[in-house]
Amino acid sequence: MSKRVFLVLLACALFALPGCDTVKPYVKSSKRFYKDWINTDPTIDLQNPGISDPSVRKLANLFTPVDERMEFLVRSLSAQDLPPNEEWCQGLMEAFPWLSGVAVLTDSGSVALKLPSFSMKAVDFAPLMDLGSRYKERKMAAYVAASELGAEVMIAKPLYIDSEFKGVLVAHFDMGALTKLSPEPGQLMVLTPGSVLWGGDDTAAAETLAKLNWKNLLKSEVTGEYKIGGTSYLWQARFLAQERLVYAVAAAKPEPKQAKPEPQPTPKAETPAGANPTPATQE
Repeated sequence: MSKRVFLVLLACALFALPGCDTVKPYVKSSKRFYKDWINTDPTIDLQNPGISDPSVRKLANLFTPVDERMEFLVRSLSAQDLPPNEEWCQGLMEAFPWLSGVAVLTDSGSVALKLPSFSMKAVDFAPLMDLGSRYKERKMAAYVAASELGAEVMIAKPLYIDSEFKGVLVAHFDMGALTKLSPEPGQLMVLTPGSVLWGGDDTAAAETLAKLNWKNLLKSEVTGEYKIGGTSYLWQARFLAQERLVYAVAAAKPEPKQAKPEPQPTPKAETPAGANPTPATQE
């Protein structure tokens, strides 16, 4: 190695020595910042319920299991474009045992397939064929049929073969069967504007809520609160195809405040056995 090369390397080493001391604090600080703010250690607070308002938490807990299963049904129907066979329809009813039945209608509205073949509650599919404007746009439709045995909710999916409309696939159910999935079905109410689908244990309140001017209420809000008498009711709305569906519950009662524990007197220190008490100082 030439003397010139050696001197150059030595100079670089000398400059690097103070540089390392200068850079180290910044590197250490950057690592701490990354650890504290970017790549933080995850923690889970098992005591935090997530929703602080007990009434909102009650509504969410009661309607979520119901709404989830209904949404799964909608997704299953939306994936079917061709007219299904009986085996497929039977599989759908097994996957969603709360269904009352499944039917396949032709483009003229006649029943091509129906499961079960007989039902105690007569279901009229004709109103679904009046929603042809939605089927032309390949949109699903919903209809609530009134009945002495309870309202029946029908969801229709248009069927096509080579882009030609061939009819609709219909799944229908009684909301009372679906609300059994809620942890407290009696505390939950389900309605559409003007119609009670499930009144729970307070049918009178459900009927009052159903008669509200939902057209105006839902113009700008999807959730809200309404007072009947001295009770407040929280509601949450969603679309089921073109229909509005509303879940409602009575507001949760405030939890009683726990009395503060009375302060306990500080226990006196005990004198060890065999020890003489400190004599009082005489003046």
